[in-house]
Amino acid sequence: MTAPADDRGIAKLLLRATRTAALATIDRVAGGPLTTLVSLGTDYSGAPLMLFSQLSHHTKNLALDPRASLLLSTRAERGDPLNRPRLTLSGRILPFQDVRARARFIRQNPKSRLYASFADFGIFRMEVETVHFNGGFARAAAFAPEDLMTDVSGAEGLIDAEEALLAHVNAAEGGAEARLERHLKNDAARRWRARSLDPEGLDLASGAASGRVVFDAPASSPATWLRALELSNGMQKP
Repeated sequence: MTAPADDRGIAKLLLRATRTAALATIDRVAGGPLTTLVSLGTDYSGAPLMLFSQLSHHTKNLALDPRASLLLSTRAERGDPLNRPRLTLSGRILPFQDVRARARFIRQNPKSRLYASFADFGIFRMEVETVHFNGGFARAAAFAPEDLMTDVSGAEGLIDAEEALLAHVNAAEGGAEARLERHLKNDAARRWRARSLDPEGLDLASGAASGRVVFDAPASSPATWLRALELSNGMQKP
C-alpha cells in the first residue's frame, strides 16, 4: 500500500482519494478570500465534485464569482505536516446538473446521504484550470489539468455499468476485501468497500480512510475493467 513514486502519480492519487479539502472563494462582501472546509468527490474524469447548500457563504460567493481554489492534503499522522504531499487546484466552480454525479458523490461520501436530498443542496463541479503540486520540502511541480484528468471518451458503457460493477466487487464472498485480498493483506482488519470507478482504477473506503487501486493502463469497457482489476498490483493510500 505504498504511494506511487512519481509526482504525477501522487498528485492523481490525492485528487481521486482525498475526501475533504479547503475551499477558497472570493468573499462577496469583503472582497478578500474566504476559506472553508468541504467534502470532496470526483467525477469520472477526475474533476472535483462538491455538494453545497445554497445557504452557505461559499455558494453565495460562487454565484457572483465562480473563481475558486481547492487545497487537498494527505492526513498528517507523524512528522512535519508540511513535508507531506498536497495539491492545489484552481478554476471555476459551477452548478452541475447531472443525476449520476449526485449519486456518485453520495457513494464517495456516504454521510452526505443525511442531507443530500434537502431542497437547498446541489452538486457543483470544478473546471480545473491550474494545478500546483507540492510533494514536501524542496519538491514542487506544476501540472497541466490534462496531466491529472482521465480521458473518458469511449467509456460510456463502463460509466453506465458503474453501479453493477461496484455491487459485483462488493458482493464477492462478503465484500471488496475478499475479492481484493492480495491488495489489502496488510490492512485486513478494515472493511473496505468499493465506492466509485473510472477507466484508470477503483476507489475504496473504510470509514474515514480511503484508497485506490490504480491500473497499469486505462480500461474503457466493463469486461476490460474487470480484467484490469484482476491484474492490478495493489491498493494505494494518500
